[in-house]
Amino acid sequence: MNKDYKYYFSSIYWSFFSKIFDAVVKFISIPLLLAYLGKEYYGLLVLVLTVNAAMHILDLGLNIGGVKFFSTWISNKEFNLINKVTRTNITFYILIGLVNSIVLIVLANNVSVFNLEDSQASIFKYLLYTLAIASIPTWLNEVFKQLIIANEKISFIQKTFVIKTILNLALIIVAINYNYGLVLYFIIFVTINTVLIVPNIYKCFKDNLIKSILPGLFLSDFSKVFRYSLAIFAMGIFQLCATQSRPLILGIFSTEGVEILADYRIIEVFPLFIISLSGSIISILIPKTSKFIEEKDSKGLEKIAYNGTKNASIGVALICLPIIICAKDILNLYVGVQYEHLDIWLIIWTCTLILFIHNIPVASILLATGKTKMLVISTGIATTLSIIVNIFLCNILQVGSAVISYLVYIIFQMSFYYFYFNTKVLKLNSFKIFNSFFTIIVFAIFSILPTLLLSLDNIYFRLLFKIITWGVTFISLLFIFNKISLKDLNLQKHKYSW
Repeated sequence: MNKDYKYYFSSIYWSFFSKIFDAVVKFISIPLLLAYLGKEYYGLLVLVLTVNAAMHILDLGLNIGGVKFFSTWISNKEFNLINKVTRTNITFYILIGLVNSIVLIVLANNVSVFNLEDSQASIFKYLLYTLAIASIPTWLNEVFKQLIIANEKISFIQKTFVIKTILNLALIIVAINYNYGLVLYFIIFVTINTVLIVPNIYKCFKDNLIKSILPGLFLSDFSKVFRYSLAIFAMGIFQLCATQSRPLILGIFSTEGVEILADYRIIEVFPLFIISLSGSIISILIPKTSKFIEEKDSKGLEKIAYNGTKNASIGVALICLPIIICAKDILNLYVGVQYEHLDIWLIIWTCTLILFIHNIPVASILLATGKTKMLVISTGIATTLSIIVNIFLCNILQVGSAVISYLVYIIFQMSFYYFYFNTKVLKLNSFKIFNSFFTIIVFAIFSILPTLLLSLDNIYFRLLFKIITWGVTFISLLFIFNKISLKDLNLQKHKYSW
């Protein structure tokens, strides 16, 4: 079996399995937590996790920069250089962890910035202290994840993720049965997520990627990675502002209080699942695109751009369209009929993700080139627009303002890719890329028509009928119009399976 095929198959399989499994667990666990904690305290849990996610801005782009350079050095067997940069990385992430802890402690002592009642503020403070204690080991785990991904062993990361998901579900069951409070539940939850560093360190030693985990300071070797990462960091600031600021803006500017965050969290589960899959694709492609650029392999890059866009479009259609056509029924089963009114926002958010994810193969090439100056500028403009839209609409559309603001962000970014990055920077054919996406989505939308022929009263049969009918129609159209074939599926015969 071709080495590239094994890598793509194993990575995609485990990425999809781990994310689907995590989505199923969230589908089960969120209603349980919502019923157990109540809407107000569940909103607190969402808020503290959002605050912590916003802290990832401190990464300074090293999550991508590290993978890009480590993958090249592993290919060239420059293990002494890898060891030096890894030890410097450890020093850097310890400093990030300390800064993260300080920020969380400061927030814990100034919770008045959030629209919380006194009883909520007291609990929120303890949750922030818990995160502060776990900050350093949590950040250090990023060092070893970068090495494992660069070594094309992303399947290992996903397997540990599955174990973590199982433990988190077990925790919820135990917490409900033994009547744990929110603080105790959160302490154990953070502990489970923190200990993931242990198997990752073991894997790095086992694969001879590192010789030591002692902090070091080899700035001359680290500087190349750091300079590249700063450009990614600048872009990451804007991206995180665009994504993580949405619930924060709702919590600060909305007159609805923290209850609106529960609505946000309910519809966020499905987009988060889709986004997590797309994040896995970036992690899978970056090691390959970096090597193709290093080897000046234009054929390999074009395959990723054109075939990758087509395959990404097929994949995102298979994931997103069932959610779109069944949105109301899914929300009904998920959290009850009282939340069915959120279906329009779930549909719009999911459609927005279709626009975003189809572009991931091209985005991975752009990131690997390092030519990111205009990407930083376009991301900054898009983020500013999205924040303004969210603030302006939050008391008009409520949770819908967060969805519309994200749509504005994505449309602006996609425009820059098609009218500038693809042609001017990457020398690719924008029309060919768009055609790879557009024809697939047209087939996906057309396949909705047969689902309208029959209306069933039973919600389970209705869901099953819609999904199966749409799926069979869509896949049939792909085969009929030669968008996929049995020959194409025999990937081991092809060097560039994407």
